[in-house]
Amino acid sequence: MLSLRLALADLWHEKGLSACFVIALAAILAPLLVLLGLKTGVVDSLRAELLADPHMREINSLGNRSLSAEAVAEIGRQEGITFIVARTRQLAATATLARGDGGNALTAELMPTAPGDPLLAPLAAPGEDGIVLSPLAARKLGLATGGRLRLAVQRKLGDQAEGKSLSLTVAGIAPAAAFAREGAFVSIGLLAALEDYRDGRPVPRYGWDGPNVAGPRAFSGFRAVAGRIEDVAAIAARLEARGQAVTTRADEIETVLRLDRNLTAIFLIIAVIGGAGFALSLGASLIGHVARKRGELSLLRMMGLGSAGMAGMPIVQGIAITGAGALLALGAYGLAALVINRQFSDGLPGGGDICRLDMAQVAAVVGIALVVALFAATLAGLSAARVEPGEGLRHG
Repeated sequence: MLSLRLALADLWHEKGLSACFVIALAAILAPLLVLLGLKTGVVDSLRAELLADPHMREINSLGNRSLSAEAVAEIGRQEGITFIVARTRQLAATATLARGDGGNALTAELMPTAPGDPLLAPLAAPGEDGIVLSPLAARKLGLATGGRLRLAVQRKLGDQAEGKSLSLTVAGIAPAAAFAREGAFVSIGLLAALEDYRDGRPVPRYGWDGPNVAGPRAFSGFRAVAGRIEDVAAIAARLEARGQAVTTRADEIETVLRLDRNLTAIFLIIAVIGGAGFALSLGASLIGHVARKRGELSLLRMMGLGSAGMAGMPIVQGIAITGAGALLALGAYGLAALVINRQFSDGLPGGGDICRLDMAQVAAVVGIALVVALFAATLAGLSAARVEPGEGLRHG
């Protein structure tokens, strides 16, 4: 406790020199905080834009294959996949939608969906008697949630053309990002029934007959969704290694992840250079301070201050200087971030802050600064601990 009071009193006695140390540290830390804030703001905004687009994490099969429901489910158990739904042939996934009162009608693309579909979140997936319309389809049909519509499907067997229709309830309107064209989301069971009808197979569920024999259900592909954008490329690589050709937006994701890695590397290089410079500067200053006051320190030894107390004085001073410098740097960062965000945030997706830090990042930077200061101050403390009591008499 005595060494603590003496160390702080000495700093206050030479407050001009102490202020120089504090400003020097702040001049190193403040730019690092701004750089880290810019990295965080830019990369997090780009990540947020990727995550806001529900298609970014999709892995879609290519071409028409023949997959059983069990094969699709097995793919869905792959590590990193959080959602999967089978897909019918694209040519079979269209139907005519019309208002229940016989009003507006349009030809819509039908997308399969299932419970937990990220494309529809926060909406629930429709059952087999429901349908979720895209915003454009809902607008052209003049329908809202709870409305009724007719879904009509046609087929041609030989020279005979025929069709069937179903009455469905609009279970919801999909988010704008889910599907931009005239389309709708229906259960995979309903979509499979429409495909069977078009292929001439009977559909007992709806009482539709057909001349062809109903065989085992096979799907032409799947739409899977990864839990994280970082998982998309790895999942696609595993599936392609198993012979499943897929398409993803991994290139766009990799661009953002590469930017994150590059900015992190740049920040670490600058931080290491700045931290080394600060450690050398503070260590040299404190060691010089000890050398300049060896006479006074030796008198403290003569008065009974032990080696631990002598070593503790430069350490306390180093920590105090670093704490004050960190506070000054945080103030400078706050002002700089305010100016940067007011001037440049409009260019970011969603208009978020271009320069921002969370408390964990601030604590990490300050903690590392304190560790560096402790290392530098320990060297000065070892020098102070070696001061002998007799040096005071010789300097006297």
